[in-house]
Amino acid sequence: MKPFLKYGVVFCMAVFIAGAAAYFAVSLFTRSAKEIILPELKGKNIIYVLETLTHLGLNPKLHGTRFDDIIPKYGVTFQDPPAGTTIKKGRDVAITISKGHKETILPDLRQVPLKQALLILEKKEFKPGTLSYVHSDSTGKDHIIAQYPLAFSTVKSNSLCNFLVSRGPEPMAQVMPDLKGLGLNAAVNLLKNQHLLVSKIRSKVDPNLDQGLILSQIPEFGRPVFPLTPIELIANSTRDGLEIEPKNLRGLILVTHTLSPGFLKRHVRVQTDYLGLPLDLFNEFFKPGKKINLLIPAGIKTKIKIFVDHELVKTRLIDPWNQNNDTGELLWE
Repeated sequence: MKPFLKYGVVFCMAVFIAGAAAYFAVSLFTRSAKEIILPELKGKNIIYVLETLTHLGLNPKLHGTRFDDIIPKYGVTFQDPPAGTTIKKGRDVAITISKGHKETILPDLRQVPLKQALLILEKKEFKPGTLSYVHSDSTGKDHIIAQYPLAFSTVKSNSLCNFLVSRGPEPMAQVMPDLKGLGLNAAVNLLKNQHLLVSKIRSKVDPNLDQGLILSQIPEFGRPVFPLTPIELIANSTRDGLEIEPKNLRGLILVTHTLSPGFLKRHVRVQTDYLGLPLDLFNEFFKPGKKINLLIPAGIKTKIKIFVDHELVKTRLIDPWNQNNDTGELLWE
């Protein structure tokens, strides 16, 4: 038993002495190791970085790769410890390497509607660039005629893609119709039916003609015109220099009147003076409390009179030349 105890004590002392010696050796090596200020490695080529770290006595450790739009391929994008850190020889330095910018194949967007093409660009991580428009007989309106970069090109992600977009076929010239003597509403409707739009309507006084008739037009009768050609009409009115927004000639104006309650039917007559001639819109009997609705074309000047049991109860003047500057609505006086 005693020899066993003796050998055990000797073994423990040997282990203790070896451990102490190793500790003091490591401590001595650590204290004596040369300290180094880690240089900036970010952006440097990997070959240069490996040579630099090896020369400094440091151990480069690769921690993966990633795409980078700024640092070129094989450049260092990340280092740990960071630049300026004081470390000793033999330490590890973690680095991440750039795979360069991410590249994607640009899809073929020719003959694709512009809205759909923009959605595809966003999904493929591209951005819309310049949009140019031309007429085309072979490509539908608002469809892509051509693109740059070209289809199937390998392009950097988030690059701009420029489009040439179709306006549709070249419009055919028409002959400007003769509008003189027509009513303002009729003239505007005629132009609309021929896919021509009025850009301006001005007033001029001619006491020998009925109000609202077209006195002249620009362009003149017989001239070639296109859908985008601005057309100006001069119509007869009570004052010179007035203007009408063309949009105010479209649609209908609602005139309403509600009969008072009672027991007996009421006689209602609605009169207008369109083109200076009195005309009954209707002349009928209605139940008490009935709401009467009248739809009057917005482009004519007329006075609406409502008679109930032969008594004038309401008068409305509709005048397209009289426009409220604040609201843009036609006034009823």
